[in-house]
Amino acid sequence: MAATLGSDAVCATAGGKISVTLCQTAASYQATLPAALARAGMLHRVVRVSPELQILEPREVAGLKLVNQFPLYKVFKQLLWRAWGLAAGGGRPQLPIVATSWLAGHLVARWVPRTGIFHALPGLALPCLQQPGRMFKSVLENATLHPRTWQREVLHECAQAGISPSACSSALPSRLIRRVEQEYELCGAIIVPSTTARRSFAEFGLAEKTHVVWPGVDSEFFAPIASLPGPPIFRACFVGRIELAKGILYLLEAWKQLALPGAELVLVGPVQPDIRSILNRYASSNVILTGALSRREVADRYRCASLFIHPSPNEGLGLVLLEAMACGVPVIATDRSGAEDCVTHGKDGFVIPARDVRELAEAISWCFRHRGELPAMGLAARHKIAQRFTLTHYEQRQIAFYRSLAAGAIPSSATQPSAALR
Repeated sequence: MAATLGSDAVCATAGGKISVTLCQTAASYQATLPAALARAGMLHRVVRVSPELQILEPREVAGLKLVNQFPLYKVFKQLLWRAWGLAAGGGRPQLPIVATSWLAGHLVARWVPRTGIFHALPGLALPCLQQPGRMFKSVLENATLHPRTWQREVLHECAQAGISPSACSSALPSRLIRRVEQEYELCGAIIVPSTTARRSFAEFGLAEKTHVVWPGVDSEFFAPIASLPGPPIFRACFVGRIELAKGILYLLEAWKQLALPGAELVLVGPVQPDIRSILNRYASSNVILTGALSRREVADRYRCASLFIHPSPNEGLGLVLLEAMACGVPVIATDRSGAEDCVTHGKDGFVIPARDVRELAEAISWCFRHRGELPAMGLAARHKIAQRFTLTHYEQRQIAFYRSLAAGAIPSSATQPSAALR
């Protein structure tokens, strides 16, 4: 422990040097951020949360070295989820996350230095934020809507479908929501991925503390293939968890009403228990469920689609939107999916009201009737990603945010990041 404290002392932001301790999740846009921070001379430590809890530090030359991991935490997590699955019988499926996030937060706390910038995650940050004598500047990254907004929307979907909230995998435990709200109170700033997400925080009096940093995607991996012919049939595609919270019910209803000849709807992703009975009601030869696919297979599904549809009423900013656009596919998305920040209505896609089956059906019908115009819209979508939403763009925005935070000059306007790109 003494060696750790000595290392922490070196990482202080003396002389204007910025030092970042980053909590890294499995989010794809964060994959290259540690390397970008290391090149900028800003990376002190990485707390990797998924798939295992690990502590890493930059090597002298390049890359990261593992300095600690928590095998007992991994065993505890696996046993708890397994035991809860057997005991709960499908009820309250997310409850073990209260215990596992609490434990992870306490294990991580001793590795967070007292100075510098601490880029934390909701649910894990409280023990660090409550440390006496801490001097670090803290930023909490929230990839979705405010948890109370999220919960309200999930419960609405459950009520619409007649599903008990205790059986819904998207519902959050109330204890976890209360813990995260404590973190919002204590942290210095909150990062969200879209203006939609920022508005959800404004509803709870956190507008001034909340700042938009757009994510990015790997635009080389998610890219059109010039030699690939267009789909022989009209194919609409959705990628994500097949669950109530993603608005799948509205998509299935719109698709059923249209009954488009020679068209198919492809739903890519794992099917959650809360929607299985509904899927049975809409079963059809032109609705295809692929199950979970590899990253490469998902990219191929985008490229084989005429149109990508994201009907979610409950999203910070769906990365699948950016991935589909990067593959040169026009999109239909709702005004509650973060689409207003990345989709220009009528040019590279369409933004429609959430939960509006009629509007969704009309947008799909237009695309079906104007298939000849879709390739040009796809090119515009690809151009949008190349100009604003690559991983390099994200890294630049995130590093600029750290510099503003260190200087005490964080922009208060949610439109500031986009203004710099126009």
